[in-house]
Parts: sequence; C-alpha cells; structure tokens
Amino acid sequence: MNWKRFNMFSMENKLVGWLRHVLTAISVLLFVVGCCLLGYMGWVLATSITVSRFFSGTLIFTYSVLGVGFLFFLTGLVGWLAGASEVLCVLRLYLTLLILAVAAEISGLLALNILQTRMDDILINGWAEVNQGTRNIVQNNFNCCGFYGPKEFAYTNYPISNSCYDTVQEATADSVTNAQQLKQSGCGAPLKFWLDDNKAIWCSILAALGGLQLMCIVLCIHIIHKLKDKTGYRRAMDKRRLHDEKGAYSL
Repeated sequence: MNWKRFNMFSMENKLVGWLRHVLTAISVLLFVVGCCLLGYMGWVLATSITVSRFFSGTLIFTYSVLGVGFLFFLTGLVGWLAGASEVLCVLRLYLTLLILAVAAEISGLLALNILQTRMDDILINGWAEVNQGTRNIVQNNFNCCGFYGPKEFAYTNYPISNSCYDTVQEATADSVTNAQQLKQSGCGAPLKFWLDDNKAIWCSILAALGGLQLMCIVLCIHIIHKLKDKTGYRRAMDKRRLHDEKGAYSL
C-alpha cells in the first residue's frame, strides 16, 4: 500500500514539474509581448509631442496600449517567477492577477461595444497619438501622406515628412534629374482596407493571446491543487514518522 502511494506521489511530482515548465514558457511569452508593447509606446512617447499631453487624460489610444502592455508584462513576470519557484503564495498571486487581467480585457471589449467604437475612430485616434516614425513606416508602405492626404497640412504648422514625397525622374534635353512629387492619397483608407483584409490574422493573434491567458489560469489552478495535495501528503507522512519514532522509543 505504501509503495503504491509512493508511486502515485512520484507520478504527481513529474506531472507538476511538466506543467510548471509549460506555465513558465507561456508566462515568458506573455512577458515578452508586454515588453514589446511597453517598449514601442516608450519609443512613441519619447519621440512625439504626445508626451506633453500624457497626463491630460485625452490619449485614449496611448493609455489603452500601455494598459494592455503593462498587464502582459506584470502577469508574465509574476507567472515566470511562480513557475520557476513553485511557491503556493506566488502561484495564488499569479492566479489573482490573471483573473483580474482577463476581467479588465473583457471589460474593455464590452466598453468598446457599448460605446459603439468603430475601427475608423481607433485609427484616427491612433494616428493622432503615434510618433512620426510610425507614420513614416505607414506612409512608405502604403504610398500615402497623412491620414486624409496632404490637405491636412494646409492649415497647420506641422512639417511634411520626406516619406510624403515620391522621387520621380524627369528627363530633359541634356540630362535626367530627380524631382520630389507629393503623394496625394491619405493613409486612412488603405490602412483600414489592410486591417480588413488581414482581419483573420490579427484576430487570431489576439484570440491566441487570450487563450494563453486562460490556459495559464487552468494550469495555475491545477498546479495549486496538486501542490496542496503534495503538502498534505508530506505532513501526513511526517506525522506518521514522528508517531513511529515515539512508538519505537517507548518500546
């Protein structure tokens, strides 16, 4: 009987060890995603004029991305520590943070649905809050200038970036010269079309990240349950050993 219980205890140890490595790997992945989001927003804030309006309460896109990045960063870091240490209190903390993070993300999606926020609104706010480096990447890839076109620069003092110009060759009688031609189309429409065409890809990525969080919740609950059983078994064995030792001394 004792040998059977020992074998079951050994199998549970191997199962917990395997699940712990899976939990650690997923947590590290979520941590990396959080670092990427926070790093990108740090670059945006450091190289744009939105940093001066950070505490104004109007940068909805910036706050949302920073919030999601911080959730992934914090839960991934705590999950990394919980999986590596296999400590019950850290695992319980990780489980609590995961549940709060998933609840916050679901609340955000419900808020977007209740407020009837469209993709156009998200793109407009995002374009207004990102830095010029991000805009240059979009303008170079979609061959566009500004969100609505170069006309949005007509009544502002903002300089037009070089990414708004195309280099064209003009042939003359003597030579061929390069000239700068201003792009006339805006980036709003092609960017929206690109997101619609690739909706399956980015929706799958978002769903996969949410699924990883739910998987971490299930793994965390299972590991906590197994560790509690293992702790109870060890206490029972210690009590039995102590009782046997007292019986041997009495004899």
